[in-house]
Amino acid sequence: MTSHAARAGRAAALLAAAGLACGGCSLLPRTAASPPASTSARPAATASPPPAAAATSLASLLPFPPARLQAAASLAGRFTAAWDSWSWQQPPAAWLARLRPMTAASLEPALAQAAGDRGVLTQRTAARQTARATVTALQVRDLTPASVTVTVTAVQVITSSSGTSRSSAGWAVTLAPEGSGWLVWDIEPAGAGNS
Repeated sequence: MTSHAARAGRAAALLAAAGLACGGCSLLPRTAASPPASTSARPAATASPPPAAAATSLASLLPFPPARLQAAASLAGRFTAAWDSWSWQQPPAAWLARLRPMTAASLEPALAQAAGDRGVLTQRTAARQTARATVTALQVRDLTPASVTVTVTAVQVITSSSGTSRSSAGWAVTLAPEGSGWLVWDIEPAGAGNS
């Protein structure tokens, strides 16, 4: 029974986080207008908690306050947009400098390796490529007391000497709490990991 209660609690927390990630989405189903008041003085056999009380009880199951989870989702979006935006004219150190304030120290070596990939840099320079990414969706995918994973959907527009291309991709961005804020701990294609 304890295992069932724990799973139910985690499911409720994830539902609350998912609702939180979509902005003003309500976690509770919309109800039809209330039925007309009864002339009977008897109270109803069971009373449902008011929606605000239900939302408050769901929020109490989360390992972080809703505002802090919103901050994590926002950082995941900013990081992904910066990570997926680059220019053939920009030195790798400038790209890294944009990401560093948002990044956990453990991720920096992988970012430095990606920034210095000679094959990629040569291809970008030869085609005079510049990429600009825009985040179109954020969704909390996993939530623990030690981390939150946000699925970020981004549209990337690449302009080059041969024209313009547009693509959409999903990224799983895992963030770890750091003081009162967050740092990005990992980024992978959404279908590959961070679950």
